[in-house]
Amino acid sequence: MSEKNLTDVFVETLFTLKNREMPPEIELEARKCLMDEIATILAGSVAQKEKLTKYLDWFSGDDATVIGFGRKASLQNAAFCNGISGHNYDFDDGHRFSTVHLGSTTIPAVLAVCEKEGLSMRDAFRGFVVGYETSIRLGRCIQPSHRARGFHSSGTVGAVGAAMGVAAALDFDEETFKTALAAGLTSAAGINEMMENVSTMKPFNVGRAAHDGVTAAMAARAGFHGPYDPMNGTFGYLHGACDEYDASVLSLETDPNYNITGGYHKPYASCRHTHGAVYAAWKAVHDNGLDWHDIEKIEIRMYGQGVKGHTHTAVPSMGAAKMSTPFCIGLCLKTGKIGIDSFTDEAMHDPEILALSEKVHVEADEEMTSWVPKKRAANATVTMKDGKSYFFQADYTIGEPELPMTVEDFQKKLGELAGAAGWTQPQVDALSDKILHFDGKVSEFMQGL
Repeated sequence: MSEKNLTDVFVETLFTLKNREMPPEIELEARKCLMDEIATILAGSVAQKEKLTKYLDWFSGDDATVIGFGRKASLQNAAFCNGISGHNYDFDDGHRFSTVHLGSTTIPAVLAVCEKEGLSMRDAFRGFVVGYETSIRLGRCIQPSHRARGFHSSGTVGAVGAAMGVAAALDFDEETFKTALAAGLTSAAGINEMMENVSTMKPFNVGRAAHDGVTAAMAARAGFHGPYDPMNGTFGYLHGACDEYDASVLSLETDPNYNITGGYHKPYASCRHTHGAVYAAWKAVHDNGLDWHDIEKIEIRMYGQGVKGHTHTAVPSMGAAKMSTPFCIGLCLKTGKIGIDSFTDEAMHDPEILALSEKVHVEADEEMTSWVPKKRAANATVTMKDGKSYFFQADYTIGEPELPMTVEDFQKKLGELAGAAGWTQPQVDALSDKILHFDGKVSEFMQGL
């Protein structure tokens, strides 16, 4: 076919970015994303050790490193396990326009293949950048309709990003690149019900996306061919994934920038939709020197998407606790943090934290809802028992592109999360230096992980 269809436009965008010389600031961004992801995988591997060890014992393979386990697995299973570990604490990066967890879907897939194939860190960085680019552009194209249909975009869009990240790292030609996209699109899956009540399967969606991204890319490499327009053909991806879409974001003509710089990184180990409210409540209390014991009520107003599914005060599981804005506020106000070690059984049954969370009332604000996705704002009005009220508005929270984390912030987070996995500070310092400066083979980088 001579005329470009929508798939061809998207492939051309990604293929062009793959072949560009990477600017130093984009490579640094890729290295920071890698540091963030390695940190979350190391911490998550401890929590997932029992289940994933049992899972791995049912399969054979020694292609790539399962981080934190001291063993290797097949390409797909290494990506699967590292993706699950990376998302275990919901502490991994993401993007507010696409609503995809980027690192835990793309980076495990790319690392596994690069390790097996003897590729360099620069090959991996190329894969990270293109994988992030794929997920962000595709997610922006189909949101918010995709989420409204009940799809979990980290599972669906993330699988496509992982496939294209691997395709870029392996430096596919354009035809094979397009087939990898087709294979990724038909592999896309994941439903939001996996986040509800007692479910612990939200990380499964993420790990499976990394797993299926590897499979999709390697199928393209093996010689399969996709249809002319898997995105927008008669029965293409877009027709099943959403009710409406914005195809303009898929083209370099309308968006010539690297999108990896637009992601967010998380200072709190909870769902991103809780962060603005937690930050606003914390600032209202902390900046005014208030005592949480004397709080009568906390009124949160925020964008509508962050309200649905996040107002519950019953927290029967860690997943439910991380998705609860009232609980996260109570936890933060009493303990002063929401780290990986905060969501314990003791905390989830702490009568003071639970009593605080019952004082939190969350409502959608029409104006703030209209700002999404440019802003995910929240404000807090804290009323004390003496009747005085204190207010703080958070248009952005720490870790957003508008309030970015520094390299030192990433190093601190690495120290916290790797420390939870038993790493000493000298080990953490050596790993941090390696992430920021190493340019050798990925197989060498993975030694010791």
